[in-house]
Amino acid sequence: MNEVDDMEEQAARMALLQAPGTVMLGHDLDEDTALALLGERFPGRQFCLVRNWIWIDLDSPDDVREELSDMRLQPVMLYGDVVADSLGRFDKGDWLRSTPLIAFTQGCFFETRDTVYALLGLGVRKRAELSAMVKIFRAEKD
Repeated sequence: MNEVDDMEEQAARMALLQAPGTVMLGHDLDEDTALALLGERFPGRQFCLVRNWIWIDLDSPDDVREELSDMRLQPVMLYGDVVADSLGRFDKGDWLRSTPLIAFTQGCFFETRDTVYALLGLGVRKRAELSAMVKIFRAEKD
């Protein structure tokens, strides 16, 4: 990544973090309980536990929304601090940005194509332009 791209990524992250939002509740589970639930409800799936998460409703053009819908994806992404990652893609304390949402279940499981994210503790729901989210490059590889 070059210096200009790095600056754009940092600016996009700061704009997201500073934007107003609405508090959401994830699960108030400890890590061991969350891991057990993931294993029970999503056997064989890769997963990530996240805290200090942001549910991002994407503002995007109608044609992009239609394309996402055709792929059975919702215009929602997740940003959060990693607590644990089943594949070791991220270290504890790293941040991540997911790919679009497929399903949200049981009030805390955010599913993308290949990963289930367990949303722990309080989070925030915000709106952001898709173009701004694309600038946040360190996306989880689904």
